[in-house]
Amino acid sequence: MKHDLDVISAGTNSILMVDDDPAALEELVDIVDMEGWTPLTATSVDQAMEMLAVTPNIGVVVTDVHFGGGHDDTANGIQLISRAQARFPDRQLSFVVLSGDPDALCSSVQTGAVDFLNKPLDPDELVSAIQTAWKSRGHERTGSELTAFLLTKMQKTAHALKEAQENLHKAAQKENDRKADN
Repeated sequence: MKHDLDVISAGTNSILMVDDDPAALEELVDIVDMEGWTPLTATSVDQAMEMLAVTPNIGVVVTDVHFGGGHDDTANGIQLISRAQARFPDRQLSFVVLSGDPDALCSSVQTGAVDFLNKPLDPDELVSAIQTAWKSRGHERTGSELTAFLLTKMQKTAHALKEAQENLHKAAQKENDRKADN
């Protein structure tokens, strides 16, 4: 589907958010808008590339990893990062990746994402990630910075998984206790 996009005269703090889930996209817009930044949206990688082409003052792209439109290489956030960096090498774009898939962490960061946030989204983490992305202006991390970042994210992910496992165990125990009482 072709989108009729005109050049958008957004502020210098424009943030492009890319997600095929309307509810998730609305949540992102609300968070970005409350911070006083200019939210722009796209629902696919191709639409995001069009937005980047007509809106040169986008500095940060917040993208989901997985899109439901298929499994080709144009339907994921990692491919969006690669395509945008190749097409706009002088734009100093910074990327924040959102995913519920911990396996996407390394590939996201290796392609140049400034941050990787787990879903469900914590609004404060998103704001912090966007602020970091603005400061980085597309510059890559050193090897030691990348290692420290990945270690921190993996520790947070491991903690979240442990917490989820404990919650599942508690819920199963409650269910077993409830069945035993009946």
